[in-house]
Formats: sequence, C-alpha cells, structure tokens
Amino acid sequence: MRSPVSAVTIVKSRTEKLCNLISQLEQCSPTPDELVIVWMAPPSDLSLIQSEKFDIVHKFTTQEELPIAKARNKGMLAAKHENLVYLNVDAVISPTLCKDGLLALKDNTVVFTSVVFLPKERCNKPYSTISKNEQQIGYLASNDETLPKEDNNEIPSRDQGNNHGKFSDDSICSTVFFIRKTDFQKTGGFDEGYAGFGLNDEDFFTNCRALGYSLEQLPTRTFAPQRPNYQCPVNHLLDFVHNAQRFHSKWGFYPCAEVLTAYAEKGFIDSNYEENGLKIIQLPEQEDKSSNVDTSGSSAATASTGFKFTSFHSPAKNQERLSSTA
Repeated sequence: MRSPVSAVTIVKSRTEKLCNLISQLEQCSPTPDELVIVWMAPPSDLSLIQSEKFDIVHKFTTQEELPIAKARNKGMLAAKHENLVYLNVDAVISPTLCKDGLLALKDNTVVFTSVVFLPKERCNKPYSTISKNEQQIGYLASNDETLPKEDNNEIPSRDQGNNHGKFSDDSICSTVFFIRKTDFQKTGGFDEGYAGFGLNDEDFFTNCRALGYSLEQLPTRTFAPQRPNYQCPVNHLLDFVHNAQRFHSKWGFYPCAEVLTAYAEKGFIDSNYEENGLKIIQLPEQEDKSSNVDTSGSSAATASTGFKFTSFHSPAKNQERLSSTA
C-alpha cells in the first residue's frame, strides 16, 4: 500500500547506499507514493533505476556538479505530493517511517526522527537487526536522555539547547525530516549561498523557527553511519568561517559557538569575534602533506591532521524551545 508521501534524496557517488535506501522504502508499510532522486553528478548506470512498489523520478544536473543545497531544493520542489520526507541517502530507516511521519505531520510543522550513529559496517545490516542489537552495541539516539555521563566524539555533546529533556542538533534533524511542501516553499528552501562545509542545516531550521514552525521529534529511530565531519576538522576552517559570517548577517548571532571557540583557542580566529567580527587571522599548518585528509566539500586549501573538534549545533535552541513528541 502506498501513502500520499513524496520521498526525496540526493546522491552523488554513493550508489550502493541508494540501492539500499530504495530497498528499505520498498519494505515500508505503507511505502511512499514516489521517490525523487536528484543526481548531483553526471548520470551513472543506476540513473534510471525503478521500483515495482512506488514511482521513482530522476532529476539530473545541467552542470558538472550540483551543490547540496541546490540539489535538495530541486528534489523537494519537484515532488508531486504535499507531504514530503527528505532522507539522507545513507540513512537506515524504520519500516513504519511513512506511517509515523504522516500521523505527526501538520501545517507549520517539521517532524524529524531521532538518529543513532553507528560504525559504517553495522549500518549494512537490516533495520530490525540493528534495532535488536542497539543496546548491546552501546550506542544511543542523538537525543536520548540516558546519555552516558562522559561525552565523546561519537555522539553530540550534552551541552546543547534543551528540547524538553531531549534534543537533536540541526544537522541531525536533517537526516530524516517531514514537512509540507507549502511550508517548505515558504522557507525559500535551503540557502544556496552557503559554500562547502557547514551551517546549511542550521540556517534552514533557524529559518523554520523564525517562521513560527514547530519542530517535533518522533520516537521513531533512524540509524546512520558515523560522520567524521561532525567533529569539524580544521581542513574546513575557511568554509566554516565564511558560512558563519553569512549566518550572522542573516540572523544576528553566530552559530556553533563550540566550534568557533575551538578555532579561537587554536589561534585561527580572534577570540573576541563577537565584538571584533569573525575573520581568520591565521591558517593552520599542514603537518603531514602525505596524509590522506578528506577535503571533499571544502574550499580550504590547507589542512591539519592533528586537530578535531566536537560536534556542533546552533545556539538558537536556547532561544526557541522545540516541542517534542518523544
């Protein structure tokens, strides 16, 4: 049985993840009515893949490569249904996702799932297997109130804004979220002015709060592979600072204070950036030119292999409390 939902995802090179996502959606009860796939790079052998369970609509780039924000907007606006669910291509989703999301979705509302980040190899297993083993594995949902006493770099920091006792930061909210197409159009979509790494998700959900939307969390869990970029490596310094400047010009405050503070402590930015303005005063030195540093999605020309920071979030959470269905 199909539900009146358009699922949207974007893909560049992770075609094996796309095949896995399609298989998961086919096992949902009900399934979405369609899946819109936006290809960020030139077509591949899977660019015309179809499903017997729902329609698949392929959207292609007219340029060499489509940036993430533009790809997301293209997919969301191409969907035929009013009810939209955006999914990261590497998400491992619950079979009840469409049903749970539709039951919670209302006008002027964004509904998102909790997220459990796991080692990549564990995400290759079926949802039911991962779910059964979750407590034995020892990984908790991003917003779980039973977080261990000591934080680590594998889960978001507890020192985040409080979502009535439970909270996921904005970059986690975007893993899987539902929104009405009309409401998405009111936001203007994801800001395509952000370049490279960081803050597009924070910007989008800050915009949703500014419009008065309620952000509500499902108890439904999504599993996803651990992301090194959550630790904000220094090789994304240029992108992150540029995007933070853009964010401040729009919203009047700087996001992700922990990351900016860490940059300041390393001498990359002025520690008094709130008063003096955010700007780079020193670039990190590349300690090992032979190291394989992941600079994908970043315009930074230099990198450091020795620095890592904890996960980031927007301080807007302290200004606007999120409601929760969890």
